[in-house]
Amino acid sequence: MPFAPVNGQQLYFEDTGGEGPVVVFSHGNLMDHRMWAPQVEALRGEFRCVTWDERLHGRTDDDGALYTYWDSADDLLGLLDHLGIERAVLAGHSQGGFLSLRAALRAPERVEALVLIDTAAVAWPPEALAQMGGVRAGFEAGGPDAVAPVLLDLLLGKPEIHQDWLRAWHAQPRQRLADAVAVLMGVDDLTARLGEITQPALIVHGEADQPVPLPLGRMLHDHLPGAVDLIVVPDAGHTPSLTHPDRINDPLTAFLRRHVISPPTDPALLPHAFENALNAHDADRVLALYAENATMRTVTGEVITGSAALREEVEQTIAANPHITNTTRHILVGEDTALVIVDWILRLTTPDGDRVTASGTTANVASLGKDGAWRFTILNPTGTA
Repeated sequence: MPFAPVNGQQLYFEDTGGEGPVVVFSHGNLMDHRMWAPQVEALRGEFRCVTWDERLHGRTDDDGALYTYWDSADDLLGLLDHLGIERAVLAGHSQGGFLSLRAALRAPERVEALVLIDTAAVAWPPEALAQMGGVRAGFEAGGPDAVAPVLLDLLLGKPEIHQDWLRAWHAQPRQRLADAVAVLMGVDDLTARLGEITQPALIVHGEADQPVPLPLGRMLHDHLPGAVDLIVVPDAGHTPSLTHPDRINDPLTAFLRRHVISPPTDPALLPHAFENALNAHDADRVLALYAENATMRTVTGEVITGSAALREEVEQTIAANPHITNTTRHILVGEDTALVIVDWILRLTTPDGDRVTASGTTANVASLGKDGAWRFTILNPTGTA
């Protein structure tokens, strides 16, 4: 079995492998890596999917001690190290979202994007802590059967899969289950730090979620600078990725295709990839979207060629704290060449500190590389010859 020695623990993980962008899935409290099976099946082949069992859960062999979600964030980053992964999309459900947010704060350079499903950034109110305390005591005193009738409906709300997870609970020691709930009760408030997390983020929330009510998902969407969408799943409770995968997988796939680090395999995604890379102020990601022989005509009419000159131009732009919005107007695709016409709005900070806005229409040419990815060969922000 695949185990990663991380922070004194033996973390169980599964890895689909492949050359695609990496997505690491972190499960919710009292769940395990298996909850992501519908998403892994949908993404397999196009993306490299890694699932794992957190401490006190599943097959992970841990020391049995209580921990924090900052510890879990370090575990996740250690797992990336073990697998030789420099950068990944982090997808988390509930407590998996808690630790993913903390990983983004701990090591932002390693997080490409976030997918946060029925998660929150706040500490629990007293009434929620009282309910969790009852669940913890129930596990300790009577085991899974003592809490299952209420807890399974609260977490899943899909009776046909309740027995599968009840069996999983029965396979765990009572105290381990109780301690997992104790860890959940200790989550700290991150609200004041959400503005530091600038990666693109997809927020997904079950409309009828009781443990983490929908307003908490809306708050994440409103306070994370990179939040691009909020998907509300009608009639879904706390675990829509497991109970309603048909409503999750398509928007998840679309989000990942738009916000991965690698140059896209569809030329229609190039404007969005450029937007994300420039807004992240990441020169390497911007330049990765340029072909080796790319040429740029600047808004002043200067023609720039060569990797060194292009890097200098990109880095000068990034120094002005840019934010760009691209809207694709038209794409004409040939066998290995594409014309990509885009309306753009660019905001920059001048040396005097003023914020200025420019806009225009760019006519770009892209080419298909031997690796199956499309890259810009001609960038023409003014759209003129």
